[in-house]
Amino acid sequence: MTRGKSLRWIAALAGATLIATVAYAALRFGGAKIGRVADTEGRGPGVHIDFTAPPGQEETLAAAAAVAEDTPEGQLVLAARNGEVERVSELLATGLPPDAEESKNGHRALHQAAGAGELAVVDLLIEAGADVGGLDGSGFTPLMRAAEAADLEAGRRLLDAGAEVNERNEKGETALVGVAAGALFRHLEGAAGPAAEKREAEMEFARMLFDAGADPNLHSEVDGSPLKALAIIQRVDLLTLFIERGARAEGFDLAVLARMPGPVGEALRSAQAAASGSPTADEPR
Repeated sequence: MTRGKSLRWIAALAGATLIATVAYAALRFGGAKIGRVADTEGRGPGVHIDFTAPPGQEETLAAAAAVAEDTPEGQLVLAARNGEVERVSELLATGLPPDAEESKNGHRALHQAAGAGELAVVDLLIEAGADVGGLDGSGFTPLMRAAEAADLEAGRRLLDAGAEVNERNEKGETALVGVAAGALFRHLEGAAGPAAEKREAEMEFARMLFDAGADPNLHSEVDGSPLKALAIIQRVDLLTLFIERGARAEGFDLAVLARMPGPVGEALRSAQAAASGSPTADEPR
């Protein structure tokens, strides 16, 4: 097999692996489909994947965000999400617990305020005794919500209040996984809008978590390493940061992705070489 044919075969196999590894994103965010798997001609090095949201995606997301508005718990969650400090204070003054969970989707006030970047409400709820490590109905901590939103100040307040940086949910996910998941989600929405605006915030949030002791190798056994999500969307900056902070490129999927030509493959090969103590090859063979 010639070198050119070998590289095309590697790219095709890597593309198939990429398709398989986006499954968790589709499940987590209500669905996404592969629009096109292209070769590298005219699009830069590496295998590229275009995503399109399925019909009804907006409705699915709206349903997941809905609360039981006719209940005090739902009103507290809505007020927290909207940054209505006085309304949150009024509801807490009635004796409503700050960790009250609304009945429709299990949302909690602190989680929603953190995800929305409503810092005054975050401060108020923490002062009122809200659990900074509690899980909402979807299995996320407030820090995970802030991480997905890449809201640096909300995350900093939660860490200062004692949030555990390596807290895991039932899936094994951590706040650091949330940073990668948020980057992937915004990529699915469209790189021209929020994805572009949040890139530096995602980097800063990840650095903050690493500085607080985040372990990059804690992740869901089902979904696998967040390195896969970062490789899928070709976020070389985040991918490199995770690797520099000790993320291991292990498993068959990442071994295949490491054979891709271009910066994603190079970063993964560097991680493999660092783990094995071997020099990094310039190009896949």
